[in-house]
Amino acid sequence: MMKYSTKKLATLAILLALCVIGANIKILGSIALDSFPAFIGAIILGPAAGAFLGFFGHMISALLSGFPNTLPIHLIIAVLMAACMFFYSWTRKKLQRNKVAASIISMLVAYVINVPLDLLLLYPLMGPVVFMLFVPLTLATVVNLTLSEIVILGIPQKYKEAIFLK
Repeated sequence: MMKYSTKKLATLAILLALCVIGANIKILGSIALDSFPAFIGAIILGPAAGAFLGFFGHMISALLSGFPNTLPIHLIIAVLMAACMFFYSWTRKKLQRNKVAASIISMLVAYVINVPLDLLLLYPLMGPVVFMLFVPLTLATVVNLTLSEIVILGIPQKYKEAIFLK
């Protein structure tokens, strides 16, 4: 089991609170800016924390929207968000020698999990309606990733590599 310091837990709690705030900023229905703090958490705190933030960030966003696609569908999406954050962080850490390549490839991994894989796995449950979600989901994913990259660039390196966050 992973040991979390008080500072790491506080950082995780702040990012979860930012997920709640982002969940209130909607892009066409239930699609929101709930994942951009999770992307930041995945980079700074690691894959497990990112997965936690991705799962609960989506569930809070869906809850605030009244679970428009039913609870089981939102649970599937939340699990995929957790996987997205995990692999986003894992890819970024594996390629950390080349920061530009790490950033681009991890964003592509996140996009593939967040959009095509989500829609493919939801198609049996939702039918052709998933095709209508392609554009807003792509837009939300690109906006969330872009915001997280901008914020990460603005955070001083000493804070990104702080001992208490490892």
